[in-house]
Amino acid sequence: MNNISANYERIRQISQSRGINRILFICLGNLCRSPMAEYLFRAYFKNRKNIIMNVSSAGFLNQRGKHVPEEISLLMKNSGIDISGHRSSPITPERIIDSDLIIVMEIKQKDELLRKYPECASRIFLLSQLDALNPEERDIGDPIGQTFSFYQYCFNEIKVLVEELARYILKLT
Repeated sequence: MNNISANYERIRQISQSRGINRILFICLGNLCRSPMAEYLFRAYFKNRKNIIMNVSSAGFLNQRGKHVPEEISLLMKNSGIDISGHRSSPITPERIIDSDLIIVMEIKQKDELLRKYPECASRIFLLSQLDALNPEERDIGDPIGQTFSFYQYCFNEIKVLVEELARYILKLT
């Protein structure tokens, strides 16, 4: 079994054992990567009324109520998604424990969650591990403070990976 098969097999097992209804995307500040993933995932399921998903995002930093950067708003708006209602929020033990899938953007974030919540290990993934073309563990770069072209690159990478995940979950329902 290659890495992608093993990763998706874990997701299938989660779906069979507890269902996949609560998905949590996590990045550092909950301002760029995880909100993009959250809203892109939601958009994928928007017109599928028979499927109920509780999709949220959070950050490792203890900050609440911050808006996404203008670059993120623009990229999402250009894709027909309004992210203006998003406000940053930190991860909490309850959110981790209650989530069926926990998807992080960086290797060190995955390692930290595994250390703090070993009982949730089977439900913690790096977003990059779900890449059908290259399912290796790698970071999804943080665009904060970078060029607009890097924001675009991150958006495109996250969009492809989130849509792959959404298509797979849709097959399981």
